[in-house]
Amino acid sequence: MELRQLEYFIITCQKGSFNQAAECLYTTQPNVSKVIGALEKELGRKLFERTSRGIRITPYGETVKEYAQNILHNVSLINSMADRNQGKKFTLSTYPSNMIARLLTDFYRQWGETYVVEYREGTVEEISNHVAQGISEIGIVYVAQKQLQSFQHILSHKKLKFESLDIKEACVYVGPNHPRFYDDSIDFSELSQLSFVRGVRDFFSMEHHLDHVSLGAISTEKLHYVMYTNSDHLNIDLLLHTDVCSLGINFLCPQYKQYNIKTLKINNCEPFLVIGYVRPEEGNMSQAAMWFVKHFKELL
Repeated sequence: MELRQLEYFIITCQKGSFNQAAECLYTTQPNVSKVIGALEKELGRKLFERTSRGIRITPYGETVKEYAQNILHNVSLINSMADRNQGKKFTLSTYPSNMIARLLTDFYRQWGETYVVEYREGTVEEISNHVAQGISEIGIVYVAQKQLQSFQHILSHKKLKFESLDIKEACVYVGPNHPRFYDDSIDFSELSQLSFVRGVRDFFSMEHHLDHVSLGAISTEKLHYVMYTNSDHLNIDLLLHTDVCSLGINFLCPQYKQYNIKTLKINNCEPFLVIGYVRPEEGNMSQAAMWFVKHFKELL
């Protein structure tokens, strides 16, 4: 059995005729019929019923179609993972952060002639999976202190470890159109009066754990979320041009500040977010990864 046979079969299913499948595949109708016939002979069952009015997929063909679609989908995924760049690579996954993006720009200025960079953003789970699957060398994450032991237990099953770099508190990010833009801080009890944009829900997300450090002053379930997104671009545009705000980590480094966005300290919010990186248990980090971790720690 060849992938070409499965491709011809799926296209024929989609088009409903050998003639239309042939047009789509830039070949001839007899060739499509021959390829499908060879597949049917190999399977020992008919995939299509041929009639004077055309073809109709058989019940057996429907079953084969489902498996064939899965096979072709997985082949496509494998092809998408193919490494077509030669030379040294630095692969990194992190939570969305403009500061990290700027640090990668600095990395390129110093190492651009030496390394090709592959950068991905995601949730804590996605980031750790990227490292476990060998897609990324390291992953920058933040985890609430009370969940750190559970997180490390999960990582141990993936043969990963977490290296802590710092502990930070939560804050509120606001733009120039926000009524609190010129303030320096805000109380927990005032958060319910604001409109928030929220990222993709994640068990290890900041919002999931804010209840545990707010001393009961506010439940995050009472926060008013007007938009949910995994787009950092949309998040920034909302902060810059509306009165929407977002929860974040309080470590906006002045020299990496790109936008007219500021942080409001949440009064009486103790540091509870552990920031660090995930890496495989075995093996040494590349020179590029060590450079990145060193400079990221300096920013913190």
